[in-house]
Amino acid sequence: MRTLPCSLFFSALLTLAFGHEVAFAQATGSDRTSNVNEALRDLDKQNSDSRARMAVPLTEAEKVVQQVTAALAKRDCPGAVAALNAGLGKGYPEVVTLAGALYEEGVCVKPNWDRAVSLYQRAVNAGHPGVAARLAAGYASAQGGRDKAAAVWWAVRAQTALPAVCKPAASSDDTDRFIAALQAWPAGQLDTCAYAAAIMANIQAEAEGEGPSLATSFALVGKIRVVFVPHEGSVEIVDELTEGAVTGNLSADAVAVQTERRNARKNFMAGLRLRADMGFKRFEKPSAVPADWRVEAAYDVRAAGAAR
Repeated sequence: MRTLPCSLFFSALLTLAFGHEVAFAQATGSDRTSNVNEALRDLDKQNSDSRARMAVPLTEAEKVVQQVTAALAKRDCPGAVAALNAGLGKGYPEVVTLAGALYEEGVCVKPNWDRAVSLYQRAVNAGHPGVAARLAAGYASAQGGRDKAAAVWWAVRAQTALPAVCKPAASSDDTDRFIAALQAWPAGQLDTCAYAAAIMANIQAEAEGEGPSLATSFALVGKIRVVFVPHEGSVEIVDELTEGAVTGNLSADAVAVQTERRNARKNFMAGLRLRADMGFKRFEKPSAVPADWRVEAAYDVRAAGAAR
């Protein structure tokens, strides 16, 4: 078993800027998931367009993300890179996370997992939602070296829903004891636990990353419930969102607002389903997964800073 890489624990924040590698291309070896990633970016672009039509006020960080998303939709890598550099210079966690995703996927830059990790860690340290789960899923993937110990470590840090046996008694704050606990597991348990962590973290990253924006922009709040049965390779996603009052200076009429909100809700659920289906392509299912494992999670969809 590989030990947890030291990159997980250094605290220095690297000042990274995107270079001049602007050929639009997906990461080498990621062809099984590249279409899904592009579909997810298309859903983001649709929701961005909905916000514009509803005249939803954006934060400065959201404006940068919108600029990058629009440039990517046009295959305009120089424009995307320029906008990213501007946002990175201001330290916006949303932009740092997006930059990490593009390095992970190899979009507009050469794929570089180490740079993606450094950027993701900056976003985690800033408290940005969903990024710890991105790291858990990433380390379980081919891009992350299939580092199963690191995947489980980050899943525990992210509070990813896991089977009970996949939660070591040792705290993730004590690296040595955590590794020792994993090494004491029966043969094959790390493989199955890393698989369960990867599938659930892949979905969690989308739910936590996109949920606050959905609540703030479209007044959709509530819960998303996920049920994963690893042995069957099945994921059920249940929409328990409710529609709150839309506030703000909106240029659209009530019917148009309802249409935009309905589309945003549909896109959010489609993104979660894409993430789940991507997981089954991205992560290899171990040969011996316990038949009685059932993993359930409930993700709160609410505006950033709102009470639970």
